[in-house]
Amino acid sequence: MKPNNSNRTPKTDWKGLQAQAGDVLGPDFWQDIASVLPLTGPRVDMYETANEVVIIIEVPGLSSPQQVQLSVVESNLVIRGTLVRPYQVLDEQMKMSERFFGSFERRIPLTGRALTDRMQARYHNGLLIIRIPLSPASGETQIPIHFT
Repeated sequence: MKPNNSNRTPKTDWKGLQAQAGDVLGPDFWQDIASVLPLTGPRVDMYETANEVVIIIEVPGLSSPQQVQLSVVESNLVIRGTLVRPYQVLDEQMKMSERFFGSFERRIPLTGRALTDRMQARYHNGLLIIRIPLSPASGETQIPIHFT
């Protein structure tokens, strides 16, 4: 029997809306909008399995752990750092600029089941990969009653 989801807000199909906007507004729409509203930090993917939350963050060009910091504040994973452009160029020389450079801070809300004290992070090929184990799904827990 499926749970009743009638009280849930339907999820917005952002990818579908993105495709529709591109169809209606033209093939250059997203490039044009990116130049007006530039990305203000590294791109993040996050997914959850039955056992863990995995967060993948694009942070190309890091050469030491001092360039990025991870912390947990309340129920948020906080990522801070600075991405430095690896080449010297004046702003007026740029003909297209889609990559993010500069200081950033991202706050990613975590589920209450995240076991942040067992979190692991590794950096490989420009990606910071964070794995956070999850406690077992909460359900009904039986409490033993001791009779005397």
